[in-house]
Formats: sequence, C-alpha cells, structure tokens
Amino acid sequence: MNRRTLLKSASLLPLAAAPNLLTPPAESRKRAVRFAYIGDTHMTSETKPMDAIAKAMHHAQNQADKPTFFLHGGDVIMDALARDKDKVQNQWDAWHTVVKADSSLPIEYCIGNHDVWGFAGAKTDPMYGKKWAVEQMGISGRYRSFDRNGWHFIVLDSTQLTPDGTWYTASLDPEQMDWLRADLAKTDVKTPVLVLSHIPILSATAFYDRKTVKNGNWVIPGGWNHTDAVDLVELFYQHPNVKAALSGHIHLLDHCTYNNVQYFCNGAISGNWWNSDTYHQTKAGYALFDLYDDGTVERTYLPYV
Repeated sequence: MNRRTLLKSASLLPLAAAPNLLTPPAESRKRAVRFAYIGDTHMTSETKPMDAIAKAMHHAQNQADKPTFFLHGGDVIMDALARDKDKVQNQWDAWHTVVKADSSLPIEYCIGNHDVWGFAGAKTDPMYGKKWAVEQMGISGRYRSFDRNGWHFIVLDSTQLTPDGTWYTASLDPEQMDWLRADLAKTDVKTPVLVLSHIPILSATAFYDRKTVKNGNWVIPGGWNHTDAVDLVELFYQHPNVKAALSGHIHLLDHCTYNNVQYFCNGAISGNWWNSDTYHQTKAGYALFDLYDDGTVERTYLPYV
C-alpha cells in the first residue's frame, strides 16, 4: 500500500476511530462526577421560556445515565441590569416556580451579567449589584469553591460593573484574584480542579461576529472574553491540576485546549434569546459533563428541542 492509498483509507475511518490523546483507555480510570451544565436560561414569566426550561430540565433528569446535579453557568434571568425592581422580582419568581415544579436535582449557580441589578438610580438600595442574585441563588457569595467526589470546583464572578452600573467588563476584581490564588495554593496538587466563569476566559467564540472586524483588525469587546485572560492562563499554568474551565455567555458551543487546560463554552438553554432555537450554528441545549478520577473530562452537548 503506497502513501496515497494509506492516507485515502485513513480518511474513510469513522470519527470514533480517531484516538483522543486527552482521554486514556476506559479501563484505566473511573468516573467521579456526572453533572448537567445549564446556562443562559434567560428566564421571564412568559410561557415559552418557562415551558422550555422545564423541558430541558426533564430532558437532563430523564437520561438513562443521570447527572447528580445541575451546574448553572449564569444569566438565570432575562435581565436585571437595566430593569426596575418589580420586573426583576417577576423574573426570579418565574425561575423559582419552574425549579420547584421541575427540578429534582440540586443546583450550583454562577452569577451572570444579566443577573446583576445595575438599574440606574438604585445604588442606595441594599440589593443593588450582586447581593440580590446571591440571595436568590442561595449561594454563599459571588465567588466560592466546593468539592465533589475528589474534584475541586471553583466558581468565579466574571462581571465587573462600570461606575454608573449600566454596563460591564469581564475580569476578576483584585480581592477575587487574591482569593483565587489562595484557593488554588491550598488545594492538594493531586486534586483535579474545574473552574466555572459565566464569561469565557479563553474561547474561539469571541471571533464569531464579523461586525467586530474594524479596519482589518479584530476588536473583541471586553464583555465577551475575560480581559485578564493572560493572568488567569499564567495562574493555571502554575497549577497543572486545573483541568477544565467552563463558561457560557456567548450562547455558542466550542472547545479549546491550551496548556493542557480544556476550555468549554456551552451553548444556551435559551438559544437565540428565545427568538429561535438556534443561534448561529449552535442549537439550544445543555451539556453533560463526566469528570474522571485521573483528571480527564468529557462533554456531551444535547439539544433538547
């Protein structure tokens, strides 16, 4: 068989036959955690999002191989950034109604930019900013960490409001960065780590929109990708047990690997913000994640419509 014939034969092999160098043989590892990532639900009290989110939750919970919890990547509600208090509460009430009726799994939350109350004139209200979201999500703080069956989960707060509260950029504030460095430093080097941020730290999805090409150059908005990505990448490099970083926000699906860290952007339950089931080339859906005791990660993305 000559080289040309060999290459032609190889091209006919099914994708499943191609080796995944990041995934060792199944017999050498054991699954430690399975969870369902749901994100960008953008809940309102209208029938369509309430019914669709319930359907997605049932779709995940009815899997033959069931996840043990939901990991919500943020933007639980449609928008709090520029809404008055009554409209924001209405969205949260709709979310809790669906969760109570349709979720039998615990939910771990991450704060998204649309979960932050930045309504002009509300700065003196004690719920202004992220406190309201923290309360509604029932979490200990805007960033935190927890452990699940041998894996360490770090949940970050990506959204930093502009001084007037009307917009945001993606980064960690100094207090949070110091906390992250300390949390990684005290985590056993043998414990694999998964990081969750609402806005991607590193993602190919930042390049999906031709409108961001200005005079022949890409101009990526500071709200699309972490502006401190260089610092975070360097920090993760110092801690090889950081294995994966998950995000949402862009409503698109991708998978990048850099310095042996896998970066997953995970679509959106709401698709095109409830305008259609597909945003660019990504169908509305959620992701099943399998985490293994050797630090490897597998994702399966599942449209539910």
